[in-house]
Amino acid sequence: MYSKDAGKDQMLMTMERAITSGQKAGFFFLGFLGGIVGILAASLMNINAPYRPEGTKMAALGFATACVLGTLIALVGSIALLGAR
Repeated sequence: MYSKDAGKDQMLMTMERAITSGQKAGFFFLGFLGGIVGILAASLMNINAPYRPEGTKMAALGFATACVLGTLIALVGSIALLGAR
């Protein structure tokens, strides 16, 4: 359970690990494609991990990006339909 190299508890050594850019992208696309369920999944994934808040934040950012893109596409589509009349 204890690491003899640094004299720290193994759990503490694991908790010092930061989230990688690949994990950030994964959480982002989980929120982008999964919506609110993706945010919930990101929040519940690795519930004791120290990077859990950052993963949830990236999933929420992905969801917000999907909402903004969807709104912009809907607005452009409706303006195009109104202009065709």
